[in-house]
Amino acid sequence: MASAMACDMPDSAKSLCDMAYRAFGRADFATARALADACLELDPGFADGWRLLAEAHTRMGQPSAAIGCLRRLLQGAPDDPDALAALGRTYLDLGRAEEARDVAERACAAAPGDPAPACLLALALSRCGDRPKAQEAFEHVLALDPDHAIAPFELAMLHLSNRAFGLGWPLYERRHVLDPAFLPLDGIPRWTGPSPEGRKLLVTPEGGYGDMIWAARFLPAVQALGAEVHLQVAPALAALFSDLEGVDAFAASAADPEAFDLWCPMLSLPGKLGVTDPARHPPARLHARPMPDDRLTRLLDRGRGRLRVGIIWSGSEDYGNNRHRAARLTAFLPLAELPSVQLYSLQKGPPRAQLAESGVGNLLIETDDCDFAETAATVRALDLVIMTDSAVAHLAGSLGTPVWVLLDANPYWYHGISGEEADWYPSMRYFRQDRPGDWAGVMDRVVRAFTELAG
Repeated sequence: MASAMACDMPDSAKSLCDMAYRAFGRADFATARALADACLELDPGFADGWRLLAEAHTRMGQPSAAIGCLRRLLQGAPDDPDALAALGRTYLDLGRAEEARDVAERACAAAPGDPAPACLLALALSRCGDRPKAQEAFEHVLALDPDHAIAPFELAMLHLSNRAFGLGWPLYERRHVLDPAFLPLDGIPRWTGPSPEGRKLLVTPEGGYGDMIWAARFLPAVQALGAEVHLQVAPALAALFSDLEGVDAFAASAADPEAFDLWCPMLSLPGKLGVTDPARHPPARLHARPMPDDRLTRLLDRGRGRLRVGIIWSGSEDYGNNRHRAARLTAFLPLAELPSVQLYSLQKGPPRAQLAESGVGNLLIETDDCDFAETAATVRALDLVIMTDSAVAHLAGSLGTPVWVLLDANPYWYHGISGEEADWYPSMRYFRQDRPGDWAGVMDRVVRAFTELAG
């Protein structure tokens, strides 16, 4: 009997794994996980069971468990390229770049000539800060697969962050391959570079709000080429952009293609203009509109006699990299210990819930959920804004308000790779992480700098 059961176990394990895969295909990850666990009880060495269980844990937001499953799989199959790739991706998502690099090197050895592990290695090298090797690695990926989706964008990020704009802009044009929301306009030729003089050019929004605030600076240069510039504005930015220079008219939509001669996504403007010197393109002038009922004056009066400092600890949670660039409110609370400071929360979205949890009361005044134009008026009235990277950093920098931006170990290309000064915003100062996730070290430097500023 025992012998017969032992013979039946692998078939039973495979049946359970097949059922788990079907549940996984229905996005029923909890059931898939339970079935995969049952499969592995019957056959602890069943590789596909560990593979599926790891993926189920990943989809359920349990990366440590996924790592454990993948490591168990690799004990029995140390050169499994799919398991190595999955483990490397998980390490990258957790910010464990050096471990990701080591695993990616094993994956490349297991599957030489495969662009997927080669790209994983390039990404890991980039996140480790080894930019020259990362550049070589991405170029190798493109040699293996010229149509690779990820490598051109990541290589563009490296070039642009190094201020090698001539190399970066052409590669940056391939970013839309990675954006499922991007839809080219039918019926209107896309502006590809020749002079748009005398033609109606529709500029369409893309990216996040910060991207559009940053790119608005290029509209006057496009208009100076002789184009009649029509700007399609994201509704949230309509009031903020209402007085933009370089715009002949605002377009509600692109529903009537016959009304325009050309179109161009907003983030393509610097490439079409051949921008190489940020100083030649100062920030856009934005429209600030105070909150109604004199609320802003009353809020500011509560900080009378102190330096009024706005804070933001998180950008939009819809942005995939926000988990790396965002902090928590607790990281900013050392600022509340300074008696010469009145803090104002400019935070929006779900992270605002941390205000109630903090218990700091009037040490941190909430400015209400303002729109961008009202936030602009508030920011302009403050003495300083201290924040992690998000759209309001571009807003404050455009308004000329001093803004200290706390950057993670691998910031977006706008912010370069080193130094405290910002190329794109004269009023911006950077405080960079020395190692991934170390917001406490960053805040220590911020507090010292603030103490020096306050005398």
